[in-house]
Amino acid sequence: MAAQFSDDFSDGDFTNNPIWIGDIDKFEVNASGLLHHLYDTISGESSLVVVCQVSKNAVWEFDITLLFDPSSSNFSKVFLMSDETDLTSDLNGYFVKIGGESGNIDNVSLFSKIGNIEVKIIDGIDGIAASNPNLKIKVTRDDIGNWELFVDTSNYSISQGVAFHDAVLSSEYFGVFCKYSKTRSDLFFFDNFNVSGSWDTIVPQNINPNDVVINELFVDPIPSIGLPEYEYIELFNRTDMDINLTNWTITIGSTEKVFPISVIKADSFVVLLKQDVIDSFPSTISKIGFSSISLTNSAEDVILKDENGKILHSVSYTDSWYNDENKTEGGWSIEQVNPDLYCEGKHNWRASVSAIGGSPGKQNSVFGEYMYSEPLKIQNLFLVNSNTLTLKFNKKLDSNSIVNQNQYFVDKGVGNPIFVSFNTYFSSEINLHFSDNFMEGFIYNLSINDVITDCNNNQLDTSLIFRFVLPDSCLQSDIIINEILFDPKDDGVDYVEIYNNSDKVFDLKNYRISNYLIDWNTPENWKIITNESRLIFPDEYWVLTTDSAKVKNQYFTENPCHFIELVSLPTFSNEEGTVAIIHQSLLNTIDVLGYHSDMHHPLLNSVDGVSLERISPNLEQWQSASSTSGYGTPTYQNSQYFIPNSFGEVTVIPEVFSPNNDGYEDFLSINWEFERSDLMASISVYNSDGILINVLINNELIGNSGTQFWNGTDERGMKLSSGIYIVLLDVLSDDGFVNQFKKVVVLHN
Repeated sequence: MAAQFSDDFSDGDFTNNPIWIGDIDKFEVNASGLLHHLYDTISGESSLVVVCQVSKNAVWEFDITLLFDPSSSNFSKVFLMSDETDLTSDLNGYFVKIGGESGNIDNVSLFSKIGNIEVKIIDGIDGIAASNPNLKIKVTRDDIGNWELFVDTSNYSISQGVAFHDAVLSSEYFGVFCKYSKTRSDLFFFDNFNVSGSWDTIVPQNINPNDVVINELFVDPIPSIGLPEYEYIELFNRTDMDINLTNWTITIGSTEKVFPISVIKADSFVVLLKQDVIDSFPSTISKIGFSSISLTNSAEDVILKDENGKILHSVSYTDSWYNDENKTEGGWSIEQVNPDLYCEGKHNWRASVSAIGGSPGKQNSVFGEYMYSEPLKIQNLFLVNSNTLTLKFNKKLDSNSIVNQNQYFVDKGVGNPIFVSFNTYFSSEINLHFSDNFMEGFIYNLSINDVITDCNNNQLDTSLIFRFVLPDSCLQSDIIINEILFDPKDDGVDYVEIYNNSDKVFDLKNYRISNYLIDWNTPENWKIITNESRLIFPDEYWVLTTDSAKVKNQYFTENPCHFIELVSLPTFSNEEGTVAIIHQSLLNTIDVLGYHSDMHHPLLNSVDGVSLERISPNLEQWQSASSTSGYGTPTYQNSQYFIPNSFGEVTVIPEVFSPNNDGYEDFLSINWEFERSDLMASISVYNSDGILINVLINNELIGNSGTQFWNGTDERGMKLSSGIYIVLLDVLSDDGFVNQFKKVVVLHN
C-alpha cells in the first residue's frame, strides 16, 4: 500500500494535520516555522512521534539544525521506523543519529534497534556533524532491504554509505528524539519532513468483547500506602497479540476520554494516568497519558470501547468491591482476582494486598486467590410498579440472549411482556414490561423458554420457575431470627439467618437489622437490609452477611441464592450481644435475640465458627449447630431442629439421648400438656442413686403446655457420665392441685 506524510509546519502547529504526540510541552513551532525544542531547566530527553507506516520502497527526507557542537551528551535521533511511541523504550525500528560522539568525529549514521540492542548499519563520514550542523538528510530503502544514507551540507548531497538490513519489516511511527544538557536544550530545530513509500496491508484488528479488560482501579489514593497519590485505571490484554488502542475511548461516569496513538502488548498491562503525573510512576511499566483521570471514591461506571464504539468491557464499581472495610478509607487499589472471570462483578474484585497498596502495570497482587464462582442465576426479581417486573442476575449477560419478549411467560393469564428493556453497558438487570397490572393476593410464576447466557457464554437453568408477588405487611414474629454466627473462624464473617414463620410474603426492603437495648425496648446501630425489593416467601430462610462468598466457602449452603450482602452488620461481640429485626419506621419490632457465648453446648472446646440455632421457630430455645452439619446451616433448616408433637400430660423424647453435638438426639425434651393453665412447676434431675443433679425449672408458672430441654449437664454445666437418670416434674396450682411426674431416661455418651 502506497502512502506518504509531510509536515513543514507552515500552519504554525504540530498537534494537527498531522498529529504529533509525545512530549508536546517540550516543543513549539517558532516564528520561523521550524519545529523547535524549548528551553529546559534540567538535562533530559524528549521526543515526538507521528503515525507513519512507510517501511519499503521508501524515501525519508528532513532538515535538522543543531546550534551547538554535538557530543555524547547532546545529540539527536530521527526514527524512520518504530513500533512504539516511547522512543526510549525497547522497540523495533531504524533511526538516523546526528552526533553523539566524543571529540570532533560526530557524523550522521543509520542504526537498527531490535528491542534494546542498537546496531550501526551505515557509518557516516566523520566530522560532517561536528560543528553546528545544518543538514538536509535523505534515506532510501527498497522493497527487499537495501538502504542508502545521504547528507546535504550545502546544496550538494553526499552518500554516507549503503547497507542491506531486513530485520524489521513494518512500522507504526516516525519520530524525533533530543538528548540535551540544560545549556543546549533550546538549540534543536527540525523542518521539511517528507516521507513517501509503501507498506504491506495490515489485516484490520478483530477485537472481541473482553479481549481487553479493566483490571485494576485506584479510586482513592489518599492517604498513600506507598503509591503516588494519583488515580489510575489499569487495562489487561488477555490475548496473544498486540492491540492498537488508538482512538478507543474510556468513559468514566459521564466523561469520555479518547486514547492517543497507543498500543497494549500481548498478555500485558497498561496504566491510564493524567498526563502531567505520568512520570510519577515507574518507567518500567507501560503508561498512557490523558488530560485527566478522575474516579469517584464510592461508586462509578467505567466503560471501555473500541474506535467504532463497540463495548469491550465495563465495570460498575462501589466501595463494597474492596471486600475489606479496613481498606475503604484510601490508599488501596481494587484489583481483579482472575481477569478471565470478567462477568463475575464484585466477587472477582477485592482490595490489593500489595505492600504499597496496588500493583499498577503488572500482575495483580490478588491474582490466584480463591474466588467463589456461581452458576448464572436470577438472584432477585420484583415488581418495580404495577406492570413492570425486574430480573437481576448475578453476572453480566450477553445482551443478544435477553431481548426477545416471547421467551418470558407469566401465568394466571398475564402472558408475555410487551417489550424488554436493559442497560446496554451493564446488562445484568432486565425489565419486563406488561400490558396489564398485577393483582394483590396472587403469587405469580415466571418461566423462561429460551437460552439466556452471560458474557462468558454460561447458560441459565431455564427449567426453574421464578415466583413474585405484591408483598404483605409483617407483624411481630412473622419473621424470626433463626440462626446467628457471632464468633466466625479464621477470616470468616458474621451472619444472621432469618426465617419467614408465616403464610405471607414480605419485602425485606421495608425492614432493618439492628442491635437492641432490650431493657429499653429500643433498636440501635440499625442497618438497611436491602435498598431494592427482596421477597421472602413462607418457610424461606435468608442469610444476612457482609461476604456471602466467605460463608459459602466455610459452610454448606443448600440455597446459595438466599444471601443478602450488607456493607456492614450491626456489632456482634464474641461474648454477648443483641440482634433484632425491625420495621423501617424503627417503631415496630419484629423479633429480638439476646445471645451470649454460654448458650453454646458446654462440651465444645471452642465455639469459633459455631453458629447458634433456634431449635424450633415457635420456641425461644437455642443450641450450638451440630458438628455433622459443619457447625452451621445457613439458608436451610437448622441441624438442631425440634418438631413438637401433641403430648398427653408429661412425656420425654427420646428416652435414650446422646449429648455429643452430632446433630442426632443431642438433647432431651420434657413436654407437658394439661387442661388448666394456673400451674406452677419445678423440674429436677436425679442420678440413679437419688442424688439431685440439676434443677431445670424452679417453681415457675408453666402454662397448660410447653417444653423444657436438658443437654445432659449438671447445674454447673459440666458433662455427666453415661447412665440412668430420673426426671421429676412437680406441679402445684392455686387451689391445691398437686401432682408429681417421674420419667426415667438414659444418657449415653
